Amino acid sequence: MNVLMLSTTFIPSVLLCGHCQLDYMEKRGEINYKFVPSHFVKRKNVEWADVIVFGRSDTDIDAYVAKIAKKAGKHLAYFLDDDILNVPSYLSSAPYYLLPSTQKNIKATMSFCDTFLTPSPVLMEKYGKGFRHAYLISEPSLNRIDQKKENNKIKIGFAGSIDRAQDINNILEDAIRKIVEKYGDSVEIEFMGAKPSFLEELGLKHLPYQDGYDAYTAYMARCNWDIGLAPMPLSEFHRCKYFNKFVEYASFGIAGIYTNCEPYVFGIRNEENGLLVNNTTEEWVDAISRLIEDKELRKRISDQCLKEADEKYSLRVLAPDYYQKLINSFEKAESYGHIPGFLLAKTLFFFKRVYRKIREQGKDFPEWLKKKIDKKLEERKENIQYAKNTGKLKQIISNRKTVFVIAPIYDEFNRESDYEKRVEYLDREILKDYYLVYLNGEDRGLEHLNTTFVDERHANIVFNSFDMSQADEILKLIEQSGTCVIHSVIRFIREKLSSDMYKVFDLENVTTIWDSHGAVPEQYHELSNIHTEMITNDIEKIFYEKADVLICEKKELFRHFKEKYGERQMRYIVCPSENTYDELKETIG
Repeated sequence: MNVLMLSTTFIPSVLLCGHCQLDYMEKRGEINYKFVPSHFVKRKNVEWADVIVFGRSDTDIDAYVAKIAKKAGKHLAYFLDDDILNVPSYLSSAPYYLLPSTQKNIKATMSFCDTFLTPSPVLMEKYGKGFRHAYLISEPSLNRIDQKKENNKIKIGFAGSIDRAQDINNILEDAIRKIVEKYGDSVEIEFMGAKPSFLEELGLKHLPYQDGYDAYTAYMARCNWDIGLAPMPLSEFHRCKYFNKFVEYASFGIAGIYTNCEPYVFGIRNEENGLLVNNTTEEWVDAISRLIEDKELRKRISDQCLKEADEKYSLRVLAPDYYQKLINSFEKAESYGHIPGFLLAKTLFFFKRVYRKIREQGKDFPEWLKKKIDKKLEERKENIQYAKNTGKLKQIISNRKTVFVIAPIYDEFNRESDYEKRVEYLDREILKDYYLVYLNGEDRGLEHLNTTFVDERHANIVFNSFDMSQADEILKLIEQSGTCVIHSVIRFIREKLSSDMYKVFDLENVTTIWDSHGAVPEQYHELSNIHTEMITNDIEKIFYEKADVLICEKKELFRHFKEKYGERQMRYIVCPSENTYDELKETIG
């Protein structure tokens, strides 16, 4: 079965409400799966698909594809995790979602779909009756820890987008002030993303929001909060959301405190896997104080959260369930036939959008058009700079000894653990005569590869996980370089482009060094915080069978590889230290 997913951009909603589940099923060999941004969809994509999933789709291209796909006998599904037909006017996305044209496209796309998928019981009640089939789904816990570490002091945190600052100000300000006054330096309070107005006054810590879901959850793991705050405004729009904050906090054993409202009441059982409170200063202060002072309660909630993240919200449980609900009542037609006029339709839609924009903007259209042109010109400058950067990299690689590193650039680490120290040691001592190009994954759908020349011997590449032309470009550079070091930072390896990096093993004259820390099995996940089930494409086996050099930080892990996959001809470096790194130096040459 061929499954196609369409969405305007690859946002976390798309990742959690379909992509990761379908990608998981593809890795198991159950389906063939593709994700394509809506505006890049081609006729061959639609003809290839048996099932098409529309992710919060809101453009005229989505509506058109749904219409022709329905005529061609495809099985269509629409998923929704927000009430995008009723976005409050004060949200930054409101001007777009409240446009008549956007509303029309959403409703039109929905009208052609057979199945409705949503994690929200409220949205199910609101829209489910308009489809032949409607199912509740759950968003999974992707990145999680196995066991929580203790902190020297109680760490309290909030994680959320920048526009959540208003919610914190309105709901939590007085409570946070009382907690700071009551406990002082015995607690540490952090806000990731949202920056409340009282933060600097109270001397609280602000952490930058992390773009990309994998980077976000990895950062959450490193924060190691004991208590997580999840305030929610009481509004019809917020009722329609999913309790994803619980899933995130549970993944890292964080004992969360949640507003006693929908959607949290659908997932939280008070005093068992979290605390539910009304939005009053007194109840928030009481709940935070209780978790600070009652270590036994905090640990009991933390342990239960970790258990649920594994047993209830893991992909191994949720992906098959999602797949079965998606294809329920699916019957493959004998022949879909050729879908004509696709390119012409897309061209006509472009002109229709321009005409509609003129009507919407009225007398402001000239100013709007100027801004649009300026933006395109800026993008063109960025594209030109990208071309220059790529050319500069090619020139560097052809004239200097260069090593490609699949890992976050080491300066991003806190350098406290043995792993971070080893990454830094590799950079500063073993590879000190080389130009190093670090590859970092980014999971947005429509960005260009970005190259930053950090200093005279480091470049940092952030690449688009879904643009295979970028993968090909990077692979060419690796082949030209001749050496690639892969650190087992699984959150990057799991992304689509990083999956294509497996091709590095098929390149000629490329020495591949695999630093196996954190890859497998569970007891070695201390840094990556990922369960074995998340390691896609048999990454452990592929790395073991194809790498030229294997670095194992523990003899037990070295034995694990040999017992599981057998002996093979390769260079081993076990329990690396400054002395044993001489072998690596010799290998790189």
